[in-house]
Amino acid sequence: MSKHRNSRQIGTGFTGWLGSQWKRLPEGFRWNIEDTFLPEDIAERLLPGEEPQLEIRLAGYRDILGHIVFNFFFGVIGVTFVIAVVTAVSMVRDGTALKTALLYALVPFGLLILLIVIAIQERIEYKQWRLLKTNARFIISIPQPGSKILVDNIELKGMPNVIDTNWSRNPVWRVFQFFTGARDLYISLAAYKFIEGTARVGDALIIPDVMPKDVFELRKLVFSVPSPPKPQKVEFPSPQKVIVTKED
Repeated sequence: MSKHRNSRQIGTGFTGWLGSQWKRLPEGFRWNIEDTFLPEDIAERLLPGEEPQLEIRLAGYRDILGHIVFNFFFGVIGVTFVIAVVTAVSMVRDGTALKTALLYALVPFGLLILLIVIAIQERIEYKQWRLLKTNARFIISIPQPGSKILVDNIELKGMPNVIDTNWSRNPVWRVFQFFTGARDLYISLAAYKFIEGTARVGDALIIPDVMPKDVFELRKLVFSVPSPPKPQKVEFPSPQKVIVTKED
């Protein structure tokens, strides 16, 4: 695994700092925690000689708040502090009691805490979904049913047989899909089975909000087009005598 891939996985900003501190913990402890609520680290979990070919995650809009809060964490705190100070000063100038002004100045910090909580939930859900195709395995990571932080990892030796894309059933995400081209990805590991009256595939595993470029790259791996036969080169063992006939 290249250094560039490792640095991309750790990230930058506050997320990068947290990632670097997390890597300092003992490997066995980290792996146990990561297997509990997050997909495994690609760089550390690949088999000897195994190389990743394609990694697919949810569309970026599924992690908007997480991206803003964790990648610009200190900036968000700074903006919140400025809003609180401006609120307190404005209220005092308008004749509001200092104690009351200070209480109102705490409101932006309360909203910040709420924003961080939502961002954490969004980031966890975003990281729980992943498709990873290597030269040896096809790994699917999805949230465990009935749990908000646990993850199930499915490892396949082969490839799925059916790939289908459909609009999200959630009207909010459907709006994002309309503007980005993302779709819910249906993957079936068995033979064809369609839901009556629809174009959806039955008994399929659904990966929500996958960008069209990722779907195209997955199709290239699953539905590989055979190469056309190459012209065969004919070699004669010895020089051949050419006879030219004349027409009457």
